[in-house]
Amino acid sequence: MDSNKKYKLLGFNRSGSISANIMILATGKRISMGLKELDDSTISDDFSRSELKALYRRLYDGSNNLTTAYDLGDRHERSWYAYLIITVALSVIYIFSTLCGVKPIQIPLLDMIVPPAIFVYPLTFILVDILNEFYGLRLARRTIIISFIANLIFVLGVWATTLVPSIPQWEFSTTYNGIVHSIMAVLLASSAAYLLSENVNAYLLCKIKELTNSRYLFVRVITSTVVASAIDSVVFCTLAFYNVLSWDIIQTMILSQFLIKVVYALLGVGPIYATRRLFNRYINVDHAKGNEYAYKTAR
Repeated sequence: MDSNKKYKLLGFNRSGSISANIMILATGKRISMGLKELDDSTISDDFSRSELKALYRRLYDGSNNLTTAYDLGDRHERSWYAYLIITVALSVIYIFSTLCGVKPIQIPLLDMIVPPAIFVYPLTFILVDILNEFYGLRLARRTIIISFIANLIFVLGVWATTLVPSIPQWEFSTTYNGIVHSIMAVLLASSAAYLLSENVNAYLLCKIKELTNSRYLFVRVITSTVVASAIDSVVFCTLAFYNVLSWDIIQTMILSQFLIKVVYALLGVGPIYATRRLFNRYINVDHAKGNEYAYKTAR
């Protein structure tokens, strides 16, 4: 972001501890906030790149090493690799879910009708929770867009292969084209559901984190995931299977998907706490410690 829409960083002052001076552009009013409080709020999401760098330079000039959402260019190598791995994992899961989302299956024991992807797709909410917790709303949204583009390119590439005639001896030509066309038919539904639900998930995480002053991680994880799961289930099932399946079956699919995602939300709290501990121990460390670790590893 190159231009501010709501807030502008004016500078810093020190009166015991460093604080930031911010202007509310709509009114011209000036407010003062602590650096950590500012980083945990949504105000910093409106800052320009140069303002963010100034903010995080101040944060890291002190003796305390804080977990922040500073820009990728300012992160050290381990943090970059962690972000890259999560981004790739999110893209792979999303592509897999798009491919498997066209096949509804029935689970008689639970009286549920769901696509096989439902048992993998909820992991995306956990990954976005981790991104938002350790990299901030800005980079979480960036990863959501990256994974969406990766899925779109993959699906369009597969669709392009159906335009090329296959050899007459290949008996699966009709089946292959039918599957690809089915994937294209639900592409709009999966894209709309993914972009809307994941952005809502990331935004709620950030807002609840701000309201609770970064406490009660389980509250923001469960609340944001449950709300996002409801949105995702309704949007995807309605758009993907409207006029294809009866409304009664669609309602059953919505409820089934939502319940499974809620279970994932509850089970995902533990891994997120464990991930936070790993991040704080091995990734969110200052550059000096990171270099020392790398030196010892090399030896």
